[in-house]
Amino acid sequence: MDYSPDDWVILNVSFATRDRAFTQLRVLGGWRGGYLSGDAWRINSGIQAIHADDLEYRFLGRSGSVYLCRRGGYRMSRIMASGLEELKRQPTVVDAEVLEDRNWFEPGLLEALLSTAADDTAAK
Repeated sequence: MDYSPDDWVILNVSFATRDRAFTQLRVLGGWRGGYLSGDAWRINSGIQAIHADDLEYRFLGRSGSVYLCRRGGYRMSRIMASGLEELKRQPTVVDAEVLEDRNWFEPGLLEALLSTAADDTAAK
């Protein structure tokens, strides 16, 4: 399934279960509704790979979903902030933070962020 949010950010989410701790990068997307439908948010299952062109990033999720995110759309909306707060209330979530915008397709960036996130989780 492909999703094309109006607004989006990347989250660094730390989890802890009974037997392990781990970190994932996830897309938090927001859609602005109209007269008949309200605003909405959605968080992907975890970023597995990133592709890009001049107009958008394509974040491939663990579930097989693809988030098509416009390069100029990196911002947090009010509905997305409520989605982030709901995520933080989940029992296995230790922390979730919004990362600064950057060139998400930069070679080695995804691996470096995941490695740094894993080191941070191990230190906690």
